[in-house]
Amino acid sequence: ARGDVAVGRRGQAPGTMESAESHLRSVAERGQETVVSMVRQLSGALIYPEAGNVATNAKLWDVYAKEWGPEKPWVRQIAEGSGSTATVLGDEWAPPEHTKRVLADWVLPCVGPGTICCEIGSGGGRIAKEIAGRCDALTLFDVSKHMLDRARKELGGESNVTYVHVDGDEDSVEEPEFGDRTTRRLYPASAKSAFDFVICFDVMVHMDLHTIFKCLKRIEALLRPQGKAFISTANLLSPAGFDRFKNQRRFSVGGFYFTTPDAVRKLVHEAGLTILDESKPDPSNTYYNRDFLLLLQKKA
Repeated sequence: ARGDVAVGRRGQAPGTMESAESHLRSVAERGQETVVSMVRQLSGALIYPEAGNVATNAKLWDVYAKEWGPEKPWVRQIAEGSGSTATVLGDEWAPPEHTKRVLADWVLPCVGPGTICCEIGSGGGRIAKEIAGRCDALTLFDVSKHMLDRARKELGGESNVTYVHVDGDEDSVEEPEFGDRTTRRLYPASAKSAFDFVICFDVMVHMDLHTIFKCLKRIEALLRPQGKAFISTANLLSPAGFDRFKNQRRFSVGGFYFTTPDAVRKLVHEAGLTILDESKPDPSNTYYNRDFLLLLQKKA
C-alpha cells in the first residue's frame, strides 16, 4: 500500500511534516522515474524543477490530500509527534485543544450572524467546519483542488459555503487581480472588498516573504473597509520556532519559512493593513510558542 512507505530521511525526524513531504514526493514521482532522474541531474530538484512557491504548494498539497487517511502510517506518525489524533485532515498538526484555543482567542470573536467570511488556504476544512454554522456565508479559497474536495466532503451539509479553486498571487502584477481569465484561476470579481473577516491560519508558514506580502495585499483587497483578518506566520524569535528552524535543513513548502515579527509588521503596514492584536510566546500551546499570530484590520 502507498501509505506503508517508511517516513523519515537523514536529518529529518520521523513524524514531522518535512518527513511526510519526502514520502509524498516519492508518491508523486511514481510512474515518471525517467523524467525525475533527468530533472534531478539537471537542476537538483526533488520532484520537479523550481516552480515557485505557490505552484509548489499546490502540487504538494494536492498529493497530501489525495494520499491522506487517518489510518495511514505517515499520518499517524505526524499525529503522534504532535500529541494529536487525526479525524479531519490537519488534525495531525497540533493537539485539538491547542487549535481550539486559537479559534476561541482569534477567530470566533470575529464571527457571528451577519458576518461574511472567507478563508485563504482552507485545506481539508478543519477550521471551516468550526465557523460555517456561525456566519452568514463562508468562501473557501485554495490553490489545491484536492484539498477543496476534502473540505467539500467534510462540510457537506453546509449550504452557505462556497468553494473556489485559485492559482494564488505569486505571478500576479503589482496589485491583486480579480475576474475571469482562461489562462489563470483568478479570484472572482465578486470577491473584491466583499468580506467582513478573512482567515489565513497555518498557511503563511509555508510561504516565502514575497509570497506572504502578496497574500497580505490579497487580504486587503478582499476585505471591506474596517474588515478584519486573522493570520499566522512562523516566528524565528519564538522558542519553539527557533528549535524547529535548527532542526530543519532548509526551507521547503513541507517545512516552514521562518521570519520575524518586525518583518511581518513591516509587510502588514505596506499592504495597507493595521495590527489590532498580536500574540506572545506561550509554551503551553504549539501555535503560540512557535508562530506569530495577528489580528489585522483594513484601513478606512
